[in-house]
Amino acid sequence: MDRKAFIFSTGGIVLSAWVSPTLGKIGLPTSKMDRIALGTLLFRYRFQRTKPQQWNAIKEELTLLDVPEHHRDKFGIRKIEFWNEHFESLEPDYLGRLRDKIKSAKSELLNIQIDRISYDLAATDEAERRQSIADVKAWMDAASFLGSKCVRINPGSPKGTVEKSIESLKELNNYAKRKKLTIITANHFGIEMDADKHVQIARESGVYTEPDFGNYIPQYTEEVMMESLSKILPYAHVVSAKMVDFNDHMEHTSYDFDKCIQLAEKAGFKGTYVIAQWSGKFQDIDYDDVARWGIEHVRNHIK
Repeated sequence: MDRKAFIFSTGGIVLSAWVSPTLGKIGLPTSKMDRIALGTLLFRYRFQRTKPQQWNAIKEELTLLDVPEHHRDKFGIRKIEFWNEHFESLEPDYLGRLRDKIKSAKSELLNIQIDRISYDLAATDEAERRQSIADVKAWMDAASFLGSKCVRINPGSPKGTVEKSIESLKELNNYAKRKKLTIITANHFGIEMDADKHVQIARESGVYTEPDFGNYIPQYTEEVMMESLSKILPYAHVVSAKMVDFNDHMEHTSYDFDKCIQLAEKAGFKGTYVIAQWSGKFQDIDYDDVARWGIEHVRNHIK
């Protein structure tokens, strides 16, 4: 990939980064809300496939077909992200109806998070790696059909190797270009949780990172978390502004969320922040309020 280098400073650390010509073609946002997207991960309790075991009935149930209008009307958000756990099918009829819903709401599908399938792009077993690539391509076909801008793909398990991950992602990146998709890779509990390996994988395969605020906690201290984010932010195409745990007063308790946004802004990030939330523990709280909290805090700290 033909990239141009630039240097910026953040928190006293000088970082070299790469900017793709693709990023240069993206128009500057006309408002702060143009830099904010909202996914379905945050509302997972409202989907049949991901509702909590503690609930017999779903409160305010959602399907993907509802999401474009729901996010637009309730939150003023037109950029949306789908978690592939929430797809009911990959059949053409269902995907066609979903594409029509996105279009009729005048929304934009920014990204699809590919998690639902079991795949390992870093696998040293060649048959497993080839099957993983094939399975990911099937989801990329669906993403392209829906008009998604990006797909979030996991680089592979810690049991695999960086070399195999790079080999797989190079092949998938060539496929993505034909499908008019951009591949992003979050720090998502795999081989890429080592920030140095994540950078190597992104650079050598020609894909991008998706720094995720919530995924370095609780494995790392906040100091190591911020250091790791600083390493992968220069290669970011999208940022996952993920919250984790809230207390009874709707205060975010897991880490300094605002500090993470400030870090990204100081690093020169100009792209989209996806509002998300995930916790390993059940929290019966108002997730509309969680979404509004995230939107407000991102808006307060971006340009």
